[in-house]
Amino acid sequence: PLIEPLEYKDIKQVREFVIAIDTSGSTSGELVQQFLQKTYNILKEEESFFKRFNLHIIQCDAEIQEDVKISNQEDFDYYISNMQIKGQEGTDFRPVFKYVDELVANREFINLKGLIYFTDGAGVYPVKQPQYNTAFVFLEDGYDNPEVPVWAIKLVIRPDEIKEM
Repeated sequence: PLIEPLEYKDIKQVREFVIAIDTSGSTSGELVQQFLQKTYNILKEEESFFKRFNLHIIQCDAEIQEDVKISNQEDFDYYISNMQIKGQEGTDFRPVFKYVDELVANREFINLKGLIYFTDGAGVYPVKQPQYNTAFVFLEDGYDNPEVPVWAIKLVIRPDEIKEM
């Protein structure tokens, strides 16, 4: 739902997204890599996305563990092949939103399309709605996934949906 075609074609348009990965211990490296690859492939289908883009992949648990900026296919391929999960402590979503808000304030993002947060959902959510769209993506694991704030999109996917590439 966060990925929609541009209303007009302009090669100067920069697609800007954040993918946040909850590394609090409930996610495995292989599953995270598959999720990132699947999400990247969806973004790549957008005709204009790969002319210019600004993608930040943030690993986080109760705090920011890593922020990697991706701006081309080679950067992404290198990141996926060398990715190491960092973190494993408790989950607090607020530091990611605070950090992304700081990136926006510092003009790292000019027109942030949205934040996609891959998580088990067990954590502290921000109370205030950010100025960018947000989707929380949960893995169907046989348990009830927590409710998300009213301003966020909730998506539950099966493990086999991630593996289908």
